[in-house]
Order: sequence, then structure tokens, then C-alpha cells
Amino acid sequence: SATKLITATAVFQLVEKKLINLKDPITRYLDHLPDHWSHVNIAHLLSHSSGLPDIIAYDSTLSDADLMSQLIESPLDFDAGKQFRYNQTNYWLLAQIIEQVTQISFEDFVLKNQFNDQYSGVLFSSNAMAQIDNRVTRYHYNNKAKTFKQDDINVGERGHSGNGLNITLNQMIQWNKRLDDGLLIDSQTKKDMWAPYAFTNQKDDFLHGWSSYLNNGIRSVGFTGGNLAGFRKFLDDEVTIIFFSNGYQHPGYDMIINDLSRMILPDLKRKDLVLEAEILQMVLNNQNQTAIETYKKLLSENPGTEFNNLKWNLNGIGNVLLYVDKNPAEALKVFEINVTVHPDWWVSHADLAEGLEAAAQYDQAVVHYQKAIDLNVSNEFNYNDQMILKIKSLKQSSGE
Repeated sequence: SATKLITATAVFQLVEKKLINLKDPITRYLDHLPDHWSHVNIAHLLSHSSGLPDIIAYDSTLSDADLMSQLIESPLDFDAGKQFRYNQTNYWLLAQIIEQVTQISFEDFVLKNQFNDQYSGVLFSSNAMAQIDNRVTRYHYNNKAKTFKQDDINVGERGHSGNGLNITLNQMIQWNKRLDDGLLIDSQTKKDMWAPYAFTNQKDDFLHGWSSYLNNGIRSVGFTGGNLAGFRKFLDDEVTIIFFSNGYQHPGYDMIINDLSRMILPDLKRKDLVLEAEILQMVLNNQNQTAIETYKKLLSENPGTEFNNLKWNLNGIGNVLLYVDKNPAEALKVFEINVTVHPDWWVSHADLAEGLEAAAQYDQAVVHYQKAIDLNVSNEFNYNDQMILKIKSLKQSSGE
């Protein structure tokens, strides 16, 4: 998904040439879209605030035409511009807009305008099973088999703008240099691209195709991809960290980038900070109380930083214990860490409720399902309806 940085840059190249405008409705360029999508503009796609249904939830073997028909028939998730919700449909549509405006393929536009027509070391493929010379094989960890397996993801050409970039480290370094030197877009356009998007919920923090990160008061911009790659620019320090990998048991790309930044940046080198990786290791070693204390210390040393990668890692470890290892007692210990450290995060309560339900602690499961509903005010992932049904079922099971 770090490909999305390339796609965002392509969009701003067209903005700079005044061929498109961020406020343009997407129906201006794509006449096969329905009228009830006409309120969605290009900025909504870039900022993941479109509210459109996400193609990731649909059968990946559908043709483009059949998939689009199903998307059009599906209800919108929320009003455009309201909130951030990561969505692959947004970048499929951006590629279509780029192709409509330039009259060449998305891939050719990127290669010509960002890589100087250098096809060596850069190609697009969203098929992990395709046999491509010199490409590193992508793996995922199978928790049930306790081993790594070759990935079998294939989302076809429509995934190219959202996740299809295959690139050597040297080519990525050169791309970053061209971006820094103003050869891709000028300084004002970069500033516009890295400006926060104004979500109407006045809560979410995302730029235009780029994420914003805060590490002990130092802000950086970038994105991570498929839990395998990370790209981060510390603008004030003129430092860029590029991280590539081809597999993981527990994704740690953001942790590694944060650790590297502490080695490199003077303002961070002077501080004896707790590392996210240490906390993760404590959890894996069943040192849960120490993990909670250390986690709280980490947050106190980095005010304003959410450490999303860490809390989602804990979420993943708990789910593996619960659903793969069938060990709700141990899963509950992990879920309780997130509830203790992030009491206002609805996901932490939903996780804990699922663990309590599996442990047959139905009354407490109902309490935390309800807490999750109360906190999930935007009905993220349309999860509240499911939880309401779950509460009703649990109350019936307990005889209420």
C-alpha cells in the first residue's frame, strides 16, 4: 500500500498542471458512475473519506464491470468528508481518473512522469503468485501451521494504484531524491499534498494520500504498505527512512522506523525512550503487567502519539490466541492490556467482549460489547449492528 504515495504524487502532478482540481466531483471524469456519487470529489478519494463501499469486501474474481455494478448498488458507508476509513475503492477510481485525463494507462503515466521511463527495477503487479524474474517472494505467517507460507493474494490490475508497485530499494531512493529536488512536483504542491485534510468530524488525522506520524513531538509523513514496507519523511530534519521486508510474524515496520529515527535524529537520540518492540516482547513472554506499565510510560513520553501499530499488533496477538490457538484465557490477558491502556478505543472493548464470550463470561461480555457500541459513535466497519444482535443473543443465553 505504499504504492498509494506514488498514486497521490501522480494526482498532484495533474493538479500542478491544472488538468484536475481536488474539489472536482469524480463524476466529471468518469461517466459510468452513478448520480448519487456526484458529491464525492478527488480530495475525498485521496484522504480515504469518500464513504464509498470498499472493493476489498467483494469477490476479487469479479470483472471490473460486475464489481462496479455491485458497488453502485451498495449503500454508502457515511457522508463524504466526514471521517477517515481506509478504502481500496478510492485508489482504483483515482487510477481511472488519471487514465481518463491523460489518455494513457496509469502504469505508463507513473513510469514516464516519476521514473523517467526507467522500466528496470520498477513494475506493477498485484499478483503475489506471478512468476517475475528477480522479484522477492512475499510470505505470510500461518499461525496454525506455525510456519511461513508464500502469499497467494491476487487482486488484478485494478489493484495497481493501491498496492501494485514492485520496486528495488535503489529505485525507491532515486524516486525520493527526485521528490526532494522538486523534479516530481514543486514545493508548494508538496506542501498542499502534505496538508491535513479537514474531516468534518474534526477528529481524524490524515493528509492527501499520506499519513501523518508524531513521535515524541517530531512529525513525519509517509505510509506503510501491506505490513511489509514503510516510507517515512522527517521533513524538518531532511531525513527519509525507507523500510522493505517480505514477511512477518507480527508486523513491526513502524516500530523499526521509529527505532531507526531515534538512532538518527538528534532530538530523539538524547532521550532514553521506551521502545514499542520491548512492549511487544513483554506480551509475547507473558509479562503483561510489566507491559501495561511500560506501555503507559511510552505514551507519557510521547504525548499526542497513538502508536497504532503497537495496539493493532496486540489486537492481532489476542485474536491469534483466541481464534487460532483456541486459548481464551491467554487471549483475555492480551485484550485487557489494550483496554487498560486505551480505554476509549472501541476496538479494545469489542476484542475483550469476544474473549469474554468465548470464556462463557456472558454478563461481562455484554458490558464490553455495549461499551464498544457507545465508543464507536461513527459505526466504524458497520460493526454496531452486529454487536447489538450479539448482546441480544447473549442476554437470551443467560436467561435475561
